[in-house]
Order: sequence, then structure tokens, then C-alpha cells
Amino acid sequence: MVSATQFDLGPEISILGSDIAHKNFASMRAHTTAEWTCDLDATMATMTRDPFQVFHATGLAVYGFDAVRAFYKERFQTFSGQGLFAHRMIVTDAVLVTEGYYKGTPKGMFFGVMTHGKPLFIPMTVWVYFEDTLIKGETGYFDLNELQRQIRDGQDGDVRTPLIRGMGPR
Repeated sequence: MVSATQFDLGPEISILGSDIAHKNFASMRAHTTAEWTCDLDATMATMTRDPFQVFHATGLAVYGFDAVRAFYKERFQTFSGQGLFAHRMIVTDAVLVTEGYYKGTPKGMFFGVMTHGKPLFIPMTVWVYFEDTLIKGETGYFDLNELQRQIRDGQDGDVRTPLIRGMGPR
């Protein structure tokens, strides 16, 4: 059995709010464990019946249970394992916001953009929205120009590299 503790959710996690925020964090931990082990049914069990995935940089916008399930199925074929390495995470009764790096070598569609098996190391911020402690949806933000450059040239890096000079993980 895969343990949630085998994945790194970051050195700085702030849980603010009521017990609901703690339940949201537990839901996110279950979600990431299922997602990063490519367990489609377990991933979808952590989500509402009408979830969404939005990545503004690439224009990807997926709405509805079946469409999001298809999104994850394709994602599991494109890349597997831990993708987002957080530097900091804030969890409330309604949302979770995390900032870190996507690190991986996707083959195929990556959040709406075709990749070619080059290593990627992209600074990324993700907002996760909750409804009744289930994941309602995720909105990801990253620099499209940087993504396109890395798809062409590839890039690797240390996930501990500060996102902002002087603001590295603690």
C-alpha cells in the first residue's frame, strides 16, 4: 500500500481556519497520493460530482466529472509520479494555495500543450477549491513562454531552488 508520507508536500504548510481546513488538507493528501500513484478511481473519489481543471496559460478548461476523469486518465499516460514540489502551502476552509515547481518529463499532452519528452522544471502556483471537504477543482498558473522554451530546450533543476530570490523553502 502506498503511504501519503512518501510524497513531499513542502516544508511550509499553514492550515488556517476551522477543523474544515484540516479535513481539506487530509482530502488533498489523499488526492495527491491517489493522483501521483495513478489510481484513477481513488483520485476521482476525492472530487465532487462536478469538478473542474483550468490552466489559464494553455487555455485548458475541463468541466464535469466524466471530462475531468478523462483528463486524469490522459495525464496518467503522459506522466506519472509526483509532479508538483511545493515550497509553501496555505489551506483554509475553502481553498488551498500552493507555490512550487512542476518537475517531470511528460510525453504527450501536458495541460493542453504537446510535449516531446524533454525534462520540464516550471515555477507554478495552484489554487485548489473545496466543497464539503471534497476537491471541487484546480486552477494552475505558470508562464506559457517558459513552458514553450522548456518544451523546445528541456530544463532540469533542484526543486529546492528559491522561487523568489531570498524566499527559498525553510
